[in-house]
Amino acid sequence: MPRYVVTLSDNEIQELKQLIQKGGKGYRMKHAQILLKLDRRPENAGWTYECIEQAYGASNGTIAGMQSVL
Repeated sequence: MPRYVVTLSDNEIQELKQLIQKGGKGYRMKHAQILLKLDRRPENAGWTYECIEQAYGASNGTIAGMQSVL
């Protein structure tokens, strides 16, 4: 169960997508991808913690920590 609800603005989504496209350090890209999947938009409805864990190799702690950085 998520501790926080992630709601990204259009500007934040754009910045995260640019970060992913630009590349760089692996953890930054992974964190950006996780944040995009945690965003409470209809297209992300199927992205549970378990799906994110499997897709990005992230632990529950990492995923929960991503919710608190906003």
